[in-house]
Amino acid sequence: MLKDLVAVVDDVEASKSFLKRAVKFAEAHEAHLAVKLLTRDLYGLVGLYPFDVYPLALHEMHADQEAQLDQLKQTLRGAAVPVEVRGMADDPGFAHGTLRMEGRYADIVLVGPSNAYDDKKLRRYIIETVLLSLGGPVLILPENSSLEQINHAVLGWDASGEARRAARELLLIAQTKARVDVVLVDPEPTPEGHGPAPGSDIARHLARHDFAVEVHREVSGGLSVSDVLEQFALADGADLVAIGGYAHSRVREIFLGGVTRDLIEDARVPVLLAR
Repeated sequence: MLKDLVAVVDDVEASKSFLKRAVKFAEAHEAHLAVKLLTRDLYGLVGLYPFDVYPLALHEMHADQEAQLDQLKQTLRGAAVPVEVRGMADDPGFAHGTLRMEGRYADIVLVGPSNAYDDKKLRRYIIETVLLSLGGPVLILPENSSLEQINHAVLGWDASGEARRAARELLLIAQTKARVDVVLVDPEPTPEGHGPAPGSDIARHLARHDFAVEVHREVSGGLSVSDVLEQFALADGADLVAIGGYAHSRVREIFLGGVTRDLIEDARVPVLLAR
């Protein structure tokens, strides 16, 4: 059950569409939504201007933040659930502690598409901080999505601890008796992983929670795992894809690619990430 949601943005105008989707999602779950507006502080300006310029720059920064907060409140006015708006001034590269604190006391952190952010690196930084520091969960709401209740989900399953955590988060947010398609890509029976019948154990576990579960063992055929999962979800009309995030190291994901990286960069359906 979701009752406490957080979204972090850095550009009110760019994030309006995403925030509307976030509000609808919160309303569908009758949940409190906290929207945090991150604006830059003066750390990045140190050494660029004479010392006597900083008081004026600080005043202008605060005035700009207040103007953006007012605009954000106007954007969120009329929501049918409690909405909290709060500003935080920090450099995106040093916002790790702030993001950890925000994510620690939320049921889930909502993230929009890349075009909802002025600083594209901030979006990835939010996702990585919440996943790697707190284990998630993160819910990505891409452009043109309309996620409210979760009645049909695709669970990308590879028998990892991260996938198990994603399944656990899915149990908490999906509707009772929801349909869950457990999708395995090129699975192989292993004694310590999938077992003799890949997908059967997690399907049995989910079914005991009263979900309608089907197992699908897909052949990649040269496609990436992320493409297989997204294409399956789109073709099957699923509400979202749930996967474990960063099953490999973050460095490996950055340089070699991976399911997490691909879905973060180009999500076409809502994605639930946990680690």
